Amino acid sequence: SGSSSSSSQRYRLYYSLLTGLKGQTVGKMAVGVRVMNQHGQVPGVGRAALREVVGKLVSTIGLLLGFLWIAFARRKQGWHDKLAGTCVVRAR
Repeated sequence: SGSSSSSSQRYRLYYSLLTGLKGQTVGKMAVGVRVMNQHGQVPGVGRAALREVVGKLVSTIGLLLGFLWIAFARRKQGWHDKLAGTCVVRAR
C-alpha cells in the first residue's frame, strides 16, 4: 500500500509539474500536443494539478464519460479540461 501511494504521488507530481510548467509531458511531446490555458499560455502548476488530479478523477468516475465527451464537444475538451479552464492544442 505504501508503494502504490508513493507511485500515485509521483504520478501526480510528474503530470502536474510538466503540464504546468511546459504544457507537455514526454508523451504529449511525442504526439505533438500541448495543454494551454484560455489565454494560450502554459497552465501553471496549480491549474495543471486541478486538471490532472481532480479533473481526471471526475472524468473517470462517470464511466469514463468525461473522456468520451471529447469526441462530441465542439472545442474537444474533456471534463478535466473544462474544470481547469484548459484545452489541448497541436504543438508548434
